[in-house]
Amino acid sequence: MLRLAVIPAAILDLGASLAGAQVDPNSGIDFVTIDHPGNAAWQGDGTPGDRAQGRGSVDYTYRIGRFEVTTTQWCEFMNAALDRPASDRIPHVFAPQQWGAVGTAPINGGQRFRVPSGEDMIPVGGVDWRTCAVFCNWLCNGKSLQRNAFLNGAYDVSTFGYQGTVFTDQHTHNPGAQYYLPSLDEWLKASHWDSNRFGQGVGGWWVSSNSTNGAIPYGPPGTHVRIVPPPPYGPDPNGPLAQANAGWDSEFPGYDTFSVPLGAYAPTSPWGLFDVAGGTSEWTEEVVYANDVFPWHRAIEGSGWSNGGDDRLYTYGGESPSLALFSYGFRIAGTVPSPGSCGLGLALLVSSALRRKRRGGPDEACNHVRHGRGRGGAGE
Repeated sequence: MLRLAVIPAAILDLGASLAGAQVDPNSGIDFVTIDHPGNAAWQGDGTPGDRAQGRGSVDYTYRIGRFEVTTTQWCEFMNAALDRPASDRIPHVFAPQQWGAVGTAPINGGQRFRVPSGEDMIPVGGVDWRTCAVFCNWLCNGKSLQRNAFLNGAYDVSTFGYQGTVFTDQHTHNPGAQYYLPSLDEWLKASHWDSNRFGQGVGGWWVSSNSTNGAIPYGPPGTHVRIVPPPPYGPDPNGPLAQANAGWDSEFPGYDTFSVPLGAYAPTSPWGLFDVAGGTSEWTEEVVYANDVFPWHRAIEGSGWSNGGDDRLYTYGGESPSLALFSYGFRIAGTVPSPGSCGLGLALLVSSALRRKRRGGPDEACNHVRHGRGRGGAGE
């Protein structure tokens, strides 16, 4: 299939992009600050089965990633977590099913990856909730290679397990955690609430995540597509430009759905988040209960590569925290301002450990190299 030579919309206007950037120096995440605390919750519009009704109000200021986690960001984490001796493997961490990295020779006896040229901004899909939680821990602890840096910080990994089909995982992140998976309310507000929805500073909600109430046109970047009646979302020279990477893979032969980088489409959420629709469906911290009693799933929001139509406000899905379908990804949320430590705290990791040379030296495996596309395997 053809590799799409796409310059992400996020960097087409370099001046505007840099002016609005809030790249966190500790994590490398480009954050957007979501303010206007105390916004009104979504009250619904009469749509049957509206699961979002009454949700989306957040009474504090927070941050959320402008992009879903990228291949380059995930590669650094994978090499830290998976390229370790067999006796020191990190639990609940698995390589993704779909991303831009390829395997390379390990340094420490585990798995190691590198990012081919041009694959930096490919979204990461096929990751389970627990691996995402461990990623948050690692960020909280300054990307340390110490084993404890992966085991707590935002989430206590020792809680991860099942009693029958009911999961025992810690429900919400530790108080004071600097990086974590967004709550459902945080995700909804960042994706659908507009502080100037009705003008003159009057806020309100959009049904779709591209700051409209209409259907989002799906297709390869730069193509004109058919949206009525959906599906399928095929080509139409008289139709609107595609706005999301979802639901079109079989309708545009010759294009590779998974080669589209994050930021390739100009429309964003009201706060400037790219690819809330398309790319991957995103994990949240929300617990979905069976029979309103038993913790069963974690909520997943937004449309992914194959499931066009799930980017509207009304509904969200859910899955077991240890299951990773190829379209499951996420974006990071965080506190404002950034505190100096997380739940575990860097105090456990400083002293001689911070003076010790990092195992394997500088991580060059995530630098750009030309290579064929590959798939990651599972860690232990």
